[in-house]
Amino acid sequence: MKTQNIEKKMPSKGDGSAKKELMKLAKDEADILFDLENEIVEQMKLDYLKQGKPGETFMDWLKSKPESYLRNLPLQMANGGKVVLLSDYLKQKEKPKIKKINLAQGDFEKTVSGLSSADKEVIKDLLRRSGIKVSD
Repeated sequence: MKTQNIEKKMPSKGDGSAKKELMKLAKDEADILFDLENEIVEQMKLDYLKQGKPGETFMDWLKSKPESYLRNLPLQMANGGKVVLLSDYLKQKEKPKIKKINLAQGDFEKTVSGLSSADKEVIKDLLRRSGIKVSD
């Protein structure tokens, strides 16, 4: 006789609620198709502006293209989409300048005279924690 260490029998299949929740998050097929069509049109517009001759209409330009052009149209999302660097959108364009302080030089007040009072307090706290006595 076999003994099993099962405390509670679990249902073998879910009720499908997890799948329903995931489907709510997924894009609708019509939205995906719209995005794809929009991307194709945008890419063709860019190519027309680059390659089109002066006075040539878009339809004339498109008719001059071989069928392979439409089949091999490079789409942005085919390779994972555009990479957007967050640093391009930050307010701060340059890295902040870091001021080096030589505390072993001597007088504390002369060394940190260019710093704000909050920065001075932070430095004093760090020095106290490291065992160096600093006057208030």
